[in-house]
Amino acid sequence: MAKYIRIKKSKNLRYKLISILYLLFISLSIIQIPIDWLRVSPEMRNTFLSVKSENLASPLLQSAQSIILNIDQSFTELVGLKPETGKLKQPENYALSDQFYLNSPEGERLFQVLIKVKDSLFALNPNDPLRQKFAYLFEQDLIHGLGEESALTWLEWKFKHVPASVARLELSDLILKLNLLQGELEISDEASKGKPSFILAYNIDRLHIGDTAYFVYSGQERPMLEIKVNNKGGEEYVWENDTLRFMALDTGYYEFTFTLNQEQKLYSFKVLPGNFRNSLPFQDLANYTGLAFDIPLNSWQKALKYSCDCMAGSRPKKKEEILRIQPIRSGWCRIKGFTSELQALAFQDSVYVHPLPAPLIYTSGISANEVSRSRLRRLKEIPLKVLFPNQPKGLKFQIKSIKALFHHPDHSELMSFEESIVLTAQAVEDLQYIEIQEVTVQSLDGPLSISDRLIINVIGDEV
Repeated sequence: MAKYIRIKKSKNLRYKLISILYLLFISLSIIQIPIDWLRVSPEMRNTFLSVKSENLASPLLQSAQSIILNIDQSFTELVGLKPETGKLKQPENYALSDQFYLNSPEGERLFQVLIKVKDSLFALNPNDPLRQKFAYLFEQDLIHGLGEESALTWLEWKFKHVPASVARLELSDLILKLNLLQGELEISDEASKGKPSFILAYNIDRLHIGDTAYFVYSGQERPMLEIKVNNKGGEEYVWENDTLRFMALDTGYYEFTFTLNQEQKLYSFKVLPGNFRNSLPFQDLANYTGLAFDIPLNSWQKALKYSCDCMAGSRPKKKEEILRIQPIRSGWCRIKGFTSELQALAFQDSVYVHPLPAPLIYTSGISANEVSRSRLRRLKEIPLKVLFPNQPKGLKFQIKSIKALFHHPDHSELMSFEESIVLTAQAVEDLQYIEIQEVTVQSLDGPLSISDRLIINVIGDEV
């Protein structure tokens, strides 16, 4: 066989390209914006836009805000809104952000609006409070391109590879800062009407029984909460400062309705059964038919009633924090846990049970597979033992049949036996060796044929 393999140049280049694309994928995965930003951005945007300035004396700032709102409208039309919810159709799309702000005149237009405001305020005395306030609010913008009036630097820092929902939040942040420059502030009821934003963060994307869901609210007043589970009365919950912590005790569909004054916010989500998501010791080892294995249980799992489909009607046994399963068949073993009161499915997962590997065959009463002819005459039979490595107590193999070849000087004879090799005086007389060709045993997986040859040498009569 050749030591080296020649690869065509075209294939080599293709492999290099695939490697580069793979590294690019990993890099983008590392620098991606957390999912929480995509979820919270629309709510924060509503909050930012609800803040208005009571002092409308600055035409420059009012004009800048108007242009930014116009740019926001154009960007929203590009991304598209869902008419039923008023939310973006593609909130995670960053390609449209790059296209709009980096590859069209709109990005330059936005940058020039801020440059005009900067030049006007920086023309004031360095100790002027308004100039100092602008420098404070726009400190990071000034560092990243606004100060040196580099549009490309600022636009890439602000919008490059930014999801569409976060890009809209950046525009509302600019409007809020311009409002802060103008003086006293008030909260606009119209901006938040029908779009309550008192819930700022939550984690209900994928919940399993035993997971803790949380909701964080803003403001001084705590909202009221109504919970429905599968269209029935809800479960208990606990407030900790500004955070609601809730652990689901049942699977199914949940509805959380928060009410604050005249505003309401509805969250619908599904709670899935628990599973083996944590690293468990038994998963690092192979599970075999007939060999019991243990599953550690979390605190909420101890009260469940369990069943599995690999124990032929028998139930797994619970002992303190351990669930013990002893499968009697190979294949996928599906394990389910049910709540004792509601009989609702609370836990569901599966483990793979391997068929038992072929056990080892040993001869009983014979040392090193050698025996004298006179000893064979006394024994009259050769018992066989079937052993599995590290065989636990209670795991038994029953020998069903044996096929052995008796070799004599002038002929060989194939013999069949049931549980042990039976020896007659005639068979032992000039016997040279016995070749055990096949042993059939009954295991928990059914009949198992072992065809590894085992030779028993006959070394002559003892002196």
